[in-house]
Amino acid sequence: MQLRVRHIARNVVFNWLGTIISMVVSLYLAPFILHRLGIVAYGVWMLAVSAVAYLALLDLGMQNAVLRFVSKGYTRGDHEAASDAMSAALWVRLQISGLILLLSIGLSAVFPLVFKVPAELAGDARKAILLIGTTTALTMSIGVLGGVLSALNRYDLSNIIGIFSNALRVAGVIYVLRSGHGIVAIAVCELISTTTGTLLVVVVARRLYPQLKIRLTKPAGSTLRQIWTYSSFAFLNTVAVQLVYQTDNLVVGAFVSAAAVALYGIANSQLIRTANTLVNSVGSTFVPAASTYEAAGDTAKLLSLYKNGTRFTMAISLPILITFITRGSTFISLWLGQEYARVPGIVLILLSIPMIFTHGNRTASAIAFGIEKHGAPAIATLVEGFANLGLSIFLVQWHHLGVYGVAIGTMVPSLIVQLFFWPRYISRLVGLSAFEVLWEVWGPMFLAALPFAALSYWIDRAFPPHNLVIYFLQVIAVLPVFLAAVAIVFRGYVRSIIFPRIAAMLST
Repeated sequence: MQLRVRHIARNVVFNWLGTIISMVVSLYLAPFILHRLGIVAYGVWMLAVSAVAYLALLDLGMQNAVLRFVSKGYTRGDHEAASDAMSAALWVRLQISGLILLLSIGLSAVFPLVFKVPAELAGDARKAILLIGTTTALTMSIGVLGGVLSALNRYDLSNIIGIFSNALRVAGVIYVLRSGHGIVAIAVCELISTTTGTLLVVVVARRLYPQLKIRLTKPAGSTLRQIWTYSSFAFLNTVAVQLVYQTDNLVVGAFVSAAAVALYGIANSQLIRTANTLVNSVGSTFVPAASTYEAAGDTAKLLSLYKNGTRFTMAISLPILITFITRGSTFISLWLGQEYARVPGIVLILLSIPMIFTHGNRTASAIAFGIEKHGAPAIATLVEGFANLGLSIFLVQWHHLGVYGVAIGTMVPSLIVQLFFWPRYISRLVGLSAFEVLWEVWGPMFLAALPFAALSYWIDRAFPPHNLVIYFLQVIAVLPVFLAAVAIVFRGYVRSIIFPRIAAMLST
């Protein structure tokens, strides 16, 4: 299977489509749920979701292994090897799903005792956790077949299914909340929509790759060892990601309050997660691409993937994160109300700063996974995760920093890993020195972003918007400044590549 640029572009477009729809849905749904439930119940819901998210760690990295080995087997025409890998992953994850159901029962029992959950919401919280746990178990088991669509670079189909599933979820949530129901009903909507989407993925995956044979018998030891060799480090990376992105809500819930979880989650679980999803929708398409280039021994294309992929992801993320830093409080005030702006606005700034560099390394991470060099990154991210947890617990109580201490505890370890580990590591994988990474790849993008940052800050102070429509029109009006700066910085590439392609398109 020869992977061309247009195939990657197609995947990116469909991933963007799914992500943008999710962003629009979140933009509408978050204030709707917040105002219908109230800040305390909303905080309890976010806390329950964050707690159950840890059960996803039991994936043990199998999803990444499926993507790698199915993509590799399909590329080489070795359908038997792809079938062995998929069958082994499914066999393991069916057993894990049973364990998740049992752990969900235990978690629902202790949840109100560990976290600051009001007594009147304890019963609903327990039921919601059982339902979320059931959804997680379903995704953990037959949801593994979703890796087939990614491995075959059919992100268009997976995103179409995701859009349908998301629409079903939104319709259900709006209906149950308008009917006066609470977090238990929301969890039911999540379960129904996820079940529907998962079943559709199974049907499409079977039709798309009919040579893939699923066997539910115990797999050979050699197949399990091969998968575990790859997935063990992917598992460590998943643990680390959970520590970095999900622990914050739990620390706030354990040491501050459920209402504080809602305030912190507005920045962390809503806005930062949205930015991550948008960038990951691009970066995830680079994993099978890197795997394909590595399998073909094409090191030149691997280097090109890193350079252009990093510039591309930064071109997407920098305007968003700069807007968060310079105008985040204004957005939250217009979006949710003035009373919710101050605390989430400060948290958003603290979390956006390290995210600039995390997104700058997103392509590097995808390549490391795609070529099975993800061991060291997994360990580095795991160290970051534990440092995040320890520092957050210390700072949340230090001089009553509260949620700000948790955000600082997340920011510092992330900056260290992203600035000192990744540039050196990726240089060994693609033959580019750490200095070249900083000077040729990151540097021009940061330079191009400076005018956009200055103008965004000035407009927010000089012309404060009175509603979201004006706010977004201001952001859109300033965006061409960033695009023009990028075109100037990369003017040689624009003249030699972009202009000829545009001329060719216009002449046909």
